[in-house]
Amino acid sequence: MGDVNVHIRQLYDSDPRPTFIVDCEAPSTTIYHVNTALLAIPHIALSLDSHNALRDWWDPASRVESRFQTEFRHGRYRWAKFAPCSRFLVVTILQQPPAPLQQPNHLPEPAKLSRIASPLYGTQPDTIFTVRIQSPELRQHIEHIRKFDWSKTSLGPISNWGYELNVLVTTLMLETRPTALFLGPERTILYNLAYGAVSGSRHPAILGQSIFDAWPELADPVSATVARSEQTRFADVPEEEYHFMVERYGFVEESFFMWSLVPLVGVGSITGMYSIVTEVTKQRLLERRVNALLRVGQLASKARTSKQFWAQVGQAIRLYEYDFPAAILYSHWEPESWDNQDVRRGLQGRCTLEWTIGYRSDHPDIPQNLRLDEDIGLSRAFTDSAKDGPAVLYKQQDGILPMSLYTDLETRGFGDPLKAFLVLPIRTYDENVVGFFLVGLNTRRPYDDEYKDWINVLSNLLGASAALVALHEEEAKNRKRQEEQAARDREALNAEVATLTQEASNAVEKLRNFHEIADQVGLGYFEIDVHGMLLHANETYLTQTGHRRDFVHGPPFAFKEYIHEDDLGMVEEQWKTLVAGEPVTFEVRWKKQPSEQQGEKHVDDDCLWTLSACVPIKGADGLVTSIFGCNTDISAQKEATKAAVMRSEAERRLASFTELAPVGLYHLNEDLSMRYCNDQWFHITGHPKVTMDQVDWRNIVDEDLIEACYRDVNMTRHKQESHTFSTHLKKKWKGPDGVITSTWILVTATAYTDGTIMGTMTDISQLKWAEAVQKTRVEEALESKRQQENFIDMTSHEMRNPLSAMVQCADSITGSLSEMKAILRDEAVTLQPTQEAQLDDLIDNSLDAIDTIQACATHQKRIVDDILTLSKLDSKLLVISPIVLRPLTILQDAYKMFKDEANKVGVDLEVRCDPSIEEMEIDWAILDPSRVLQILINLLTNAIKFTQDQEVRKVEVIMGASREVEKVPSIEYVPQETSRRDFLIEPEHDHTGEVFYLNFTVKDTGCGLSPEHKAKLFLRFSQATPKTHVQYGGSGLGLFISRELSELQGGSIGVYSDQNVGSTFCFYIKSRRALPPLNTCPATDIGTNLENDATTRSKADIIRDMNTNHEVAVSDALFLPKAEQMTESHSQHYDILIVEDNLINQRVLSAQLKKLGHNVYVANHGAEALSHLSQTMFSTAPTASPPIPLSVVLMDIEMPVMDGLTCTQRIREMEAAGELNGHVPIVAVSANARREQVERAKTAGVDDAICKPFHVSELTALIERLGIQAG
Repeated sequence: MGDVNVHIRQLYDSDPRPTFIVDCEAPSTTIYHVNTALLAIPHIALSLDSHNALRDWWDPASRVESRFQTEFRHGRYRWAKFAPCSRFLVVTILQQPPAPLQQPNHLPEPAKLSRIASPLYGTQPDTIFTVRIQSPELRQHIEHIRKFDWSKTSLGPISNWGYELNVLVTTLMLETRPTALFLGPERTILYNLAYGAVSGSRHPAILGQSIFDAWPELADPVSATVARSEQTRFADVPEEEYHFMVERYGFVEESFFMWSLVPLVGVGSITGMYSIVTEVTKQRLLERRVNALLRVGQLASKARTSKQFWAQVGQAIRLYEYDFPAAILYSHWEPESWDNQDVRRGLQGRCTLEWTIGYRSDHPDIPQNLRLDEDIGLSRAFTDSAKDGPAVLYKQQDGILPMSLYTDLETRGFGDPLKAFLVLPIRTYDENVVGFFLVGLNTRRPYDDEYKDWINVLSNLLGASAALVALHEEEAKNRKRQEEQAARDREALNAEVATLTQEASNAVEKLRNFHEIADQVGLGYFEIDVHGMLLHANETYLTQTGHRRDFVHGPPFAFKEYIHEDDLGMVEEQWKTLVAGEPVTFEVRWKKQPSEQQGEKHVDDDCLWTLSACVPIKGADGLVTSIFGCNTDISAQKEATKAAVMRSEAERRLASFTELAPVGLYHLNEDLSMRYCNDQWFHITGHPKVTMDQVDWRNIVDEDLIEACYRDVNMTRHKQESHTFSTHLKKKWKGPDGVITSTWILVTATAYTDGTIMGTMTDISQLKWAEAVQKTRVEEALESKRQQENFIDMTSHEMRNPLSAMVQCADSITGSLSEMKAILRDEAVTLQPTQEAQLDDLIDNSLDAIDTIQACATHQKRIVDDILTLSKLDSKLLVISPIVLRPLTILQDAYKMFKDEANKVGVDLEVRCDPSIEEMEIDWAILDPSRVLQILINLLTNAIKFTQDQEVRKVEVIMGASREVEKVPSIEYVPQETSRRDFLIEPEHDHTGEVFYLNFTVKDTGCGLSPEHKAKLFLRFSQATPKTHVQYGGSGLGLFISRELSELQGGSIGVYSDQNVGSTFCFYIKSRRALPPLNTCPATDIGTNLENDATTRSKADIIRDMNTNHEVAVSDALFLPKAEQMTESHSQHYDILIVEDNLINQRVLSAQLKKLGHNVYVANHGAEALSHLSQTMFSTAPTASPPIPLSVVLMDIEMPVMDGLTCTQRIREMEAAGELNGHVPIVAVSANARREQVERAKTAGVDDAICKPFHVSELTALIERLGIQAG
């Protein structure tokens, strides 16, 4: 079958008709073979697979109606098709257009390459590289291609080129038109000999390069065309024109080319584009030059004068910057010089510069005027050109024209320096030179015959147009002469007519003309006889004076009733003068009629001013017969005069105000020079007082601030609104403290539409000094407050350490004495009755002493706590932290804390809920329980303290609720002095619940208060009486703090008390209903007796919550030990490491813990603690054997060598690094009681914290609550 295919191809290759074969049985219609004759027509062969009308005709899969035709005409060719068998379809060209008559003699004959065939022939085909080429030029070009290293491109070496590629290259070389192939993904360029010719100096360097490197100026358009053609598989833009520069024969030429790009489709595996280039430089240059001529002729035809003509010529050629890169035009004729023979010959005269193109206006070698009799520069060139012909060429090397004309150019055209000029004398038809046109030659076109022909046509066109303009001007001069002569004739005729008319007219006609003129100009005229009768008046006079229209029947001197009363005397005097025969002119006021008063407003609302000019009319006898006069309305002038006076007065007042103003006033011109400034401006700035044109405001400002001042002024102009800014001046200012600083000013500036700036300047140096003093005092106050807080913290720390030792020693002694009593009661111990009684007394006395010590310690701690809370209040840092809980638990906590203390002193303590709690169904609410409990602790402490010595000892605590604030009528509430922020609006809380108020009442049967004593309650450092402090102790801060806490929670506090009867304290707070949190127990029945409620929390829990949430626990009851608490047995025993630098506290706490059965180790600072920790079971590599057991670390904070926070952080780092096993429990034991100090310890890594002083029972309860396993 392979041999058959070879024979078929050979058969059709021998056919001289261009033919191709289609394989109809292929999966998709495929061109099976293209014969040699068709390959000789590359643009047809390459477009066979394109989707066009030809393919629709021969493609069997097509659906167009034309596919049933056996013949088809496409373009210039007539095609036919037939099917020799079911598989193949043969398509051939029946008729071709005639071949060109001549071919370039350097190209070979196509018959020489007829042996190129498909490799299926089994023989090596002839290619353009194997046959002998007759043309030496083509042979040299093919040798360039053969020697190029194609292996560096995607095409590979020539020896590996396939059949299709050899066919394409052979066809390319035989093409007479400039043609190129862009092959492969990088578009490697391969071109024929004609293409190399149009490539200029780029040939042969661009051979084998990417098209984008060879022609970088065409990279973008070619990329777009290639991408579009590859996508559509069709050359949808057949030809595009490109304008670029080509270097030929050592000269860069402006060139135009038409490029066509055809995708290579269906030619084996070859990918790329087939490009044919046609140079159209001559056509485009011809079009551009013809357009320039047309534009010159079109614009020049509109000119009617020489000035217009020169301007239109310049406007026409200015657009064509490539052909006119520079041009100069001088005129050489004037209307009066047409008959001058010297001018006609162009040998003498003057030239005037009309315009230049490409040069600056002040070019030194282009004078405005020049004489032709000078043998230098332009004059010589113009004189020579007038003699030599239509256009004279001057090159740079000639040295005739100044060198600056070639080089000193503005950027225009190609931007190249000029190499030559043409001087065109502009001649009219009579050979009269009327101008000289100096034009620079296109730097990228040769001055060839076509260029010369175009210049000659341009010269003739300019001459013809100039002649036409000259003709127009000559006609205009003739018309002007004729019009002037006609005007002189008309003037002579008019003068004669006027003379005759003047002689024929009479006085009445003259008077009538005068009347008409007077009416037109608004002049009121009149005539009155000597008896006062109005003889005649025009309408203007009647309107001005308001005189009645039927004046003929009026009484004598009727005009007087219309004159203003104040002017009557003056008018009568003027009348006497007129009757005496003297003319007068005077101003008079006329009463205005009511209708006129509604119109235009005048100086006087009820009158109209006129200027009256009157002359006496005398008869033949010389006596005055009548008075003739005219009135001119001068009301507007009077009003303007009055306005001017008022304006002058206003200006005088303004000037007085500006000079007396306490601020500096200024007015700047558009260029920011000073137009006006007042004396105060000079006083403030220290500028010497000079005239306004010598004032420079920049001299008063420091140099580094001038730019900022400019910026502020420009901002005023930009925003068109007032702008205020401050700055300081060079002038110095001495403050009250004697310190010398710069003068500070506050400047206001307002921009106006005329560009000027007006504003004020105020000296604010005193204010700046006051601000600096205030800032210094504030900083000093803040520093003093910081030092005060540090002192309070240090005092609290130093007082809590010994207090802790005192409390713990007292606990230890109490426990020891209780054990002694138990031993005495033991039947095994026998003593004498007197000895037993003595021991009992000693033990009881010791216990009383211990109670005194505990009370004193409690009292001292309460003072410290009150001072800390007060410090927090003063710093505005005391925070209300509401949570969701049952309010009932607050009463339970209070009862739990004070139950034992009340029983000890015989006080009956009762807590209960008001029925309103059950009625409002109060269950879960949002509030801060620790702050509420802090108030209750203060009130209960005072209540028990002042009740324990009374006969009736009862304290009652009641909790109620209300939807609105309900104050108990008998209670005197403390008025709130400052507004407080609503603590319930925090974003983390639910805001949907109902707001209500919780109120608490604490009643006691104590000593009560007198009215003067009650007035001192709730004040800072205040107690009811000095006796109160002596008898009961206290700091005088508890009730003040309670007042602050109640107000911070949206409430208030008050008291009702009778002396020797008892007291009732009430306070209320704001709260909000809330949903119960998850995993909560059912609510306790409100009716349950709170005193016996087993669900109440332990005292240690309450203390811990208060110490965790806030700085202090403020109840004396928290520090009253119980013997049973101290002697109770602990089921669990811990291995405890105490890290404490205070040896007393270390020894006391160690003894207490050992007494309770715990194993205790001590370390003096953090470094020793880490050393001990390396010996314990927590260490991954313990240094002790066996490892020491350890349950918990009690870590002090303030220690030498290594403090507690650093030690804790190091332990946590060791845990993270795997140096320790598990988690080491750490409890911070410190005298630092502020909340931020506790939070800082927890951040460092402690599990919990307890503040000094504390009872050991509280510490052990905390350890148990942490879930620490006993050793």
